[in-house]
Amino acid sequence: MIAHVLRRLWLWFERMYLVYVVDRIVLASSIRKFYRVAAGHIYFQALAAGVELDLFTLLDDEGSKSLAELSKRLELELQPCRILLQALTATGVLQRKRGKYANTIMSRIAFSSRDPRNLKATILWQKHIVYRPMAHFLESLREYRNVGLEEIAGTEATLYERLGRHPKLEKIFQDSMQEISIQANDLLARYVDFGKTRLLVDVGGGNGTNLLAVARRHPHLLGRVFDLPSICEKANQHFEAERMADRLSTIQGNVFTDEFPEGADTFMFCHFLCIWSKDQNISFLRKAYEKLPVGGRVIVFDIMENDSGDGPLAAAMGSPYFIGLATGTGMIYMKSEYEEMCRQAGFTRTARVELPREHTAVIATK
Repeated sequence: MIAHVLRRLWLWFERMYLVYVVDRIVLASSIRKFYRVAAGHIYFQALAAGVELDLFTLLDDEGSKSLAELSKRLELELQPCRILLQALTATGVLQRKRGKYANTIMSRIAFSSRDPRNLKATILWQKHIVYRPMAHFLESLREYRNVGLEEIAGTEATLYERLGRHPKLEKIFQDSMQEISIQANDLLARYVDFGKTRLLVDVGGGNGTNLLAVARRHPHLLGRVFDLPSICEKANQHFEAERMADRLSTIQGNVFTDEFPEGADTFMFCHFLCIWSKDQNISFLRKAYEKLPVGGRVIVFDIMENDSGDGPLAAAMGSPYFIGLATGTGMIYMKSEYEEMCRQAGFTRTARVELPREHTAVIATK
C-alpha cells in the first residue's frame, strides 16, 4: 500500500516537474519573440549605430576588443559605448567572451565593409528613408495609401519620384537597391534557364545590375534595360564601365504610358511587380505578352509569399514598406497570385523555379 502511494506521488511529481520545465522553455522562447517584436525599433537603431560607426569592420580588421578599447576607438564615452554593446550582444549581433567583444559569423558577413556580401547600404536605407515613414503604418492601412511619404518633402505620388528632390537620400536608396540586386541576381543568373533566350528586356531594370549578372553567365544573349530616360543614362554608363556595351544597351520609355519594345523573346521583371497593384501588374504583363512571339517568356523574379500565407519573414518586411511609403499600392504577393496575374494577361503555361534566400522565379510562356 505504501509503495503504491509513493509510486503515485512520484508519478505526480514527475509529471508536474515535466510540465514546469516545458512551460519554462516555451515561455522563455515566447518572451524572446515578444521582445524582438515589441522592442525591434530599439534593436534596429543599435544595429544602425554600429553600422554607421563602422564597428563591425573595426572588429573584423583588429579582432576582439574590450569596452575600454572600443570606447576609445569609436570615440564614445564608456557608458554610451557600453549601452550600444549591451544591445548588440543581447540580440546576438556581437558575442562577448572573457570581457571582450567580437563579431559573430553573421555580423562579419553582413556588416563588415570587408565582405562583398555585406548589407550596410540596406541598413542605411532602412534608417534614413524607411524608418520614420513607417510610424504612419496604421494611417496607411486605414486610408489605403502611402501616408508615410509625407515624411519626405515633395508633391510626387511615389517615393521613387520624390527622391529626385533629395540627392543624398537618392544615393542612399540607389546604393541599397544595387546591393540588394547584387545579392539576389546571381541566383537568377545561375538557376533560371536562359539557354534559348536571344534578346532579354529587363523592364524597370534600373542601372542594369540584373542584366549584367545574366549576360555575364550567358554570353550568347543580348540585353536591354527598358526604363525612364534618366535611369537609362545611368545604365548605359554602367554598361560602358563594365565593358558590356557591345551586348547591353537601353530603350527609353515609361512602363505606364508607352508600348513595350519590339523584338524581345524574353521580358524580365526583377523586384518590380511587388511595387504595384495587381491591376497594374496585369497591364504590364499584358503589354509584354503582346510583344512576345509564340514560345516567348516572361520571368517574374522576386521575394514571394508562400501560398500558405504564413511567411516568409521577408514578405512581412516588404509589404508594409510598399503600402506605407513606396507607392501605397504594392505588396509581396503569393507565388500563386503571380501565376494568376500571368494567366489573366494571356499566358497559358506557367512554371516556378524555387531559389535560395526566399526568392522565386515564376516563368510564363506564350
